[in-house]
Amino acid sequence: MATFVPFKTFLDTAFWREVNKKKLHDWKLDESPKEIYSQLSLYDTKGSECALSLSHDSFTSSLEASNGLSISGSLILYNTRESFKAAATTNSREELMELKTTKIWDAVQSRSWLQNPQLLNTFFIIAFADLKKFHYIYKTCVPALIFPKEIQQEIVPLTAYNANESNLFTHHEKTSSPVFLLSNVSNEILDLPQLENNNNPDEIIIVIADPCPVSSSAGWLVRNVLAAVAQLHPSWTYCNIISLRSAGSVGFKFSWVSSEGLQSGVPRSSGWEMHYSADLKKYFDPKIMMEESVDLNLKLIKWRLNPDLELERYSNLKVLILGAGTIGCNLARGIVPWGVRHISFVDNSTVSYSNPVRQSLSEFEDARLGRGKAETAVAALQRIFPSVQATAHRLTVPMPGHTIDEKEEEQLQKDIEKLEQLVKDHDVVFLALDSREARWLPTVLACKHRKMAISVAIGFDTYVIIRHGIGSRKDSVSDDSNSEAVPYSQLSCYFCSDVTAPGNSTSDRTLDQQCTVSRPGTSMIVSGLAVELLASVLQYPNPLETPASLDDNTTLLGAAPHQIRGFLNRFQQIHPIVKRFERCVACGDSIADQYQQNGWKFVRDVMNSPKRLEEVTGLDELQDSVDAIDIDFDDDESVVSN
Repeated sequence: MATFVPFKTFLDTAFWREVNKKKLHDWKLDESPKEIYSQLSLYDTKGSECALSLSHDSFTSSLEASNGLSISGSLILYNTRESFKAAATTNSREELMELKTTKIWDAVQSRSWLQNPQLLNTFFIIAFADLKKFHYIYKTCVPALIFPKEIQQEIVPLTAYNANESNLFTHHEKTSSPVFLLSNVSNEILDLPQLENNNNPDEIIIVIADPCPVSSSAGWLVRNVLAAVAQLHPSWTYCNIISLRSAGSVGFKFSWVSSEGLQSGVPRSSGWEMHYSADLKKYFDPKIMMEESVDLNLKLIKWRLNPDLELERYSNLKVLILGAGTIGCNLARGIVPWGVRHISFVDNSTVSYSNPVRQSLSEFEDARLGRGKAETAVAALQRIFPSVQATAHRLTVPMPGHTIDEKEEEQLQKDIEKLEQLVKDHDVVFLALDSREARWLPTVLACKHRKMAISVAIGFDTYVIIRHGIGSRKDSVSDDSNSEAVPYSQLSCYFCSDVTAPGNSTSDRTLDQQCTVSRPGTSMIVSGLAVELLASVLQYPNPLETPASLDDNTTLLGAAPHQIRGFLNRFQQIHPIVKRFERCVACGDSIADQYQQNGWKFVRDVMNSPKRLEEVTGLDELQDSVDAIDIDFDDDESVVSN
């Protein structure tokens, strides 16, 4: 016996989203059938059933007219669950089936199917949509005529038909015809209406575009074509068919007992699918819908450009941004599109009237009401993308040279403990603070807790991005290779190139020196580069071991430089790689030891006397030795001159 592979309906969330909109704005309480269309594909067919897929564009007639294989149908959307249940009873289903079958049989008897073979196949869906709970129930039917009876099948190699599969595909794609003919005599492709004048089934082969994935069977669409052929030529007891498919077309010889055509009435049919339901509440939550849309670009990058990209490294990341000003806001806007959902801001100042035009997460009202920068940035991010888990912390970062008295020590201890806990709780620390000294303690803490730290700073027309080395210097991995790459653990921090301790840089400054005066585009450029640097580092097999290298094969996304220094006056960039300085006032081992031993008290001493850092690291001795060399050199010159 011949077997025909039935359709299985796939209704995606976009289809039901369109149903929701049309029900609310257009259809309202109208239960009359609505025209819908399904685009069928001869390519990439998988599974064991023919796929009848519907999406958001299934309601447009342009789909029916599109180049390709499509099938038209109708949707009956009932207003109540009870109406749907009544329609789904056996008697009601048979009535609906008979109505659709009659239309198909009319096309067979009138022979109009020869001009338009799409009249042979249709489908319809009965459904109920609970728009409050976003719950949907539905049944689909693709009617197939049970005529002629007792059909037998025999698989025939295409070589027996002298068929050129490539030519058949070309004709189908050019004409979009779902059914056409191939002469078994001249091997010529013929139009379907010529079938009416052909009386010998051995001289003609019927070619049917068949989206069936099963190589041993024909698809559901073939069933009604056989019925039409048997009614057109009552004396025939067999016919030859090529089931046209991308995965390999199949030749069939179908035979049946002669029925001399059906003289009256309409043949029975089958085609009802089982009952389905879909609970899409979580998909139609606006927040989740936006989340899916936001992630789409990342998925396209992965699917189309880099299938090995590990997107979960972004979505699982916790980022701490120190400074919610111009750079901090732009950093946040840059990491969210990469899938980062956990962001914390630290800032102790409020939005001023000069900020909104430069800071992408603040507005005029924030300045007028004197809102905190960190709180403002969090509120704006959550308005932009509600799924972001953002928190604000109004906190003053302790800084060398910013003296305190004894009564402030209790608060200082609390601030340091809170800042250290924030660093421990996050994976990445962006240093986007206004002054050099403000970056000192976060650098010490990031080094202590082995966190990725990236400093981002700007001048008037210059910028710098530095990713700090990971961990203590004594734990650094030695580099015995001749490779140009430098291990992450050996990279210098923001302070490694300094030979003096940071101090209070704001106490004796004019207005223009107290503010960061820069070309307006600088912060956007440097923030974008810092975000992309982090994105590249995270794609290294172990991100905490990402070496500094300009080789574009370093990570899945390319190079992973140590520093990016830019000069807008000549639109240039350089990428120096600098190793850690053993006497660094921030990441040096002596600083780590002092903080480990004395904690907040060490920070207090440094705040009251920045020279303490030079004493601990031995920079003072180094400076004295340099001064001594200068003195000796001057003495020698004086002797010569005398």
